[in-house]
Amino acid sequence: MNSHHKPFRIVGAYAAQPDTAAERRSYLEAVLSLPGVDGLEISWGAPGWDEDERILAALFDSRGAQGRHVLTLIGASATAAAADPRVGLASTDPAGRARAIELVAAVHRAIAGFAARGQSILAVEVHSFPTLPPAAAGEGGHALETSLREIASWDWGDTTLVVEHCDARPMAGPCQKGLLPLAIESAAVTAAAAARTPLGMAVNWGRSAIEERDATAPERHARHLRSAGLLRGVMFSGATGRDGAYGPAWSDVHPPLREQVGESVMERGHVAATLDAAGPDLLYEGVKVAVRPRQAGTADRIALIRGMLDALDAARST
Repeated sequence: MNSHHKPFRIVGAYAAQPDTAAERRSYLEAVLSLPGVDGLEISWGAPGWDEDERILAALFDSRGAQGRHVLTLIGASATAAAADPRVGLASTDPAGRARAIELVAAVHRAIAGFAARGQSILAVEVHSFPTLPPAAAGEGGHALETSLREIASWDWGDTTLVVEHCDARPMAGPCQKGLLPLAIESAAVTAAAAARTPLGMAVNWGRSAIEERDATAPERHARHLRSAGLLRGVMFSGATGRDGAYGPAWSDVHPPLREQVGESVMERGHVAATLDAAGPDLLYEGVKVAVRPRQAGTADRIALIRGMLDALDAARST
């Protein structure tokens, strides 16, 4: 667990970033200048990463050694699984699992580049792709454990490996990510935890709410992982309970608070309750929000992020 007095504050700024490179640089500068923000959740290796990497490198060089960031493989892993549904750390296909491990190996090598720019990587978030039939979830859990044992045997320095829980595939009906159930993921992480690298899990508020179509689900997920000694991070990204500007209900599209967007099911009270369930020993907490319309100006994007951060501050002050 972390020894500092409060979690590092992270912003998943990529979800609301402008399309053009010039706007993106000034937007990211504004995000990192927000009070209390320690760093970014960075979608490493996702589509468009080559351009994002150049922008971030220039930004970090200009700001000096002060960033503490989280690298998420959600975009890269989802892209790989979409191209080949056998690919994932929880794949029951040996070749598909090996390709997912290669992706983690690539981000492992990339951490040195961040360190060279004085940027600390607090955690790397990995995920239990691919989407498996519910009957194969147990076998997928064993595959995930095997993958975690292997990647955690590498030297990650001070970086923690974190399995970010996404919505699990239901027995019937639609899903978004449709990955492994929380209990199976947490069992795999617990079984692999004897490796040299710290292992943990993270809750994404929106994805937990999407899984159960219930705004109180993230609190339960956080409490479960905390009681198991596995909870390292909580990212607040909303979910929609009805169709609207963010698309169909219960889509994984990162709306902000209900106080900011009416179709969102995430209220300030939910933020406070989830943080209370998570407890005081998180490594990081953060926000991730998308903007509508997509052509919004930088000021509107920052206002949405600031509103989410204000909700965290209010919860922490009670």
